[in-house]
Amino acid sequence: MSRDAPSNRLVALDALRGVAAVVVLVHHVSMTAPSVSAAYQSSANVALFSTGWWVTLSPLKILFAGPEFVLVFFVLSGFVLVLSPLRRWPWMRRPAPSEPAGGTDTPAGSSAPAPADTAPAVTLDPAATASPPPPAYDWLAYYPRRIIRLAIPVVVSVALAAAWILLVPRTGAGGAWMAKQGSPDLGLGNLLREASIVGYTGRPDVNPPLWSLAWEMWFSLLLPVGVIFAVATRRWTLAWVALLLATSTIGYLLGSEPLMYLPAFGLGALLAANHERLQVRSARLSRSRRGTLVWGVIAVLGPVLLIAYWLFRPVLTEPWNALTLALRVPGAALIVATVALWPPVQRMLGGRLLAWLGAISFSLYLVHFPIVVTFGQLFGPEHWWVGALVSVPLSVLLAQAMYRWVELPAQTLAGRVGKRFAAGHPHP
Repeated sequence: MSRDAPSNRLVALDALRGVAAVVVLVHHVSMTAPSVSAAYQSSANVALFSTGWWVTLSPLKILFAGPEFVLVFFVLSGFVLVLSPLRRWPWMRRPAPSEPAGGTDTPAGSSAPAPADTAPAVTLDPAATASPPPPAYDWLAYYPRRIIRLAIPVVVSVALAAAWILLVPRTGAGGAWMAKQGSPDLGLGNLLREASIVGYTGRPDVNPPLWSLAWEMWFSLLLPVGVIFAVATRRWTLAWVALLLATSTIGYLLGSEPLMYLPAFGLGALLAANHERLQVRSARLSRSRRGTLVWGVIAVLGPVLLIAYWLFRPVLTEPWNALTLALRVPGAALIVATVALWPPVQRMLGGRLLAWLGAISFSLYLVHFPIVVTFGQLFGPEHWWVGALVSVPLSVLLAQAMYRWVELPAQTLAGRVGKRFAAGHPHP
C-alpha cells in the first residue's frame, strides 16, 4: 500500500488482505489432516463434534474458509484498483492537499492478494469542473507497472514450487487432498504456462493457488472497462448489484467460472464508485445506537453468507447446493464493505501485526502451498500436525524473504518502467 500517510481505511484493507492470506494458509494446512480432507470431500459420515465437523460444518469454518476468502481478494481488487483511475475522471473534485496523490500500484496484495492501486476517497461531482481538472490517469504507464508487479513474483514462486517438488518428490499419499497433489508436471511447457497466468485459468498442479491470479490479471487488463462500468452504474446502483449477484448465481448453477468470479470484481468496482456517498451514510448511521446495531448485523452477515454453504451442506441437495454456494459472493462483498466503511472495524484492523501481514500477504499466498504439501508428506497423515507446526512459520519466513528480495525490487522496477512509459508519450 502507499507509504504516504495511509488512511485508516487503506490500512484496514491491507490488514484484511493479510487476514485472508492467513486463512488460505490455514485452510491448506488443515487439508493435510485426512479426517478434514475427507469431511471436505463429503459431509455424509462426518460425526458431530469431530475434527472434520469443527473445521468444515461448524461456525469455526470461517477460520478455514480459504476458497471463500479468495473471493474477498477479488472484491478487494475491484474496489482498490478502480479507485485510482476513478478519481482522475474529468469531473471529479481535486483531492485535498493533505490526501496522497494516488495513481500508483500498491505493494499489498488481491484473488490472491495481488498488489492493487490505492487512492483516497472518490468524489464524483459535476460542479467540480469549475476547478482545474486533475491530470488524466496514465494508462500506458499503468499496464507495464501492473504486469511487472504481478509477473515477477509469480515466476519466482513457480520456480520455488518446482524446487520444492524436486527436493521432495510428491507421492500423493496421505488422504484425498494430498492425493490430488501427486505427480505434478515439471515440464518446461507446463511451468511456462503456469507462470504466464493469463494463458490458463484451470487448476495449476505445480503451484495451485495461481489459479486465482489468472482472474486477477484478466481484471487488471480489463481495468478500463471496470472503471467505465463503475461510473456508468452510479445510478440505479442497487439494480446493478442485483444483476451482478444474479450473474454469479447463474455461474454457480452452470459451473461457469467467468460468471462465478468476475461479478465479485464488479461489486468491488461499484463499492469504489459509491464509496464517498456510502461513507457519508455510514457516518450518519453510526451516530445512533440503532445504526450501530445495523452495522453489527452487516458485520456478522458477511462471514455467515461466506460460509453458509458449509453450515447447511448436510441437508442440501441440488440445485440448493449451488444456490447456497453462490452466497459467498455477497458475503465477500459485505466483508469488504464493512472494512471500507465502518470505523470500529478499521480500528480493530489497525495493529502493526496485521499491517505486516498485509504487506507480505501476496508473497505468503504465492509461496505457502508447496511448503505445506512438502511437510505434510514428510511427516505423513498420522503426524500432519507436526508438518503444520513446521510449514506455517516456514511459510511466513519465506514470505517475508520473498517480499524483501523479490516483491519490493519488482515494485521498484515496475515504477521505473512506468515512469519511462509516462515520459515517452504526451499527457492529454
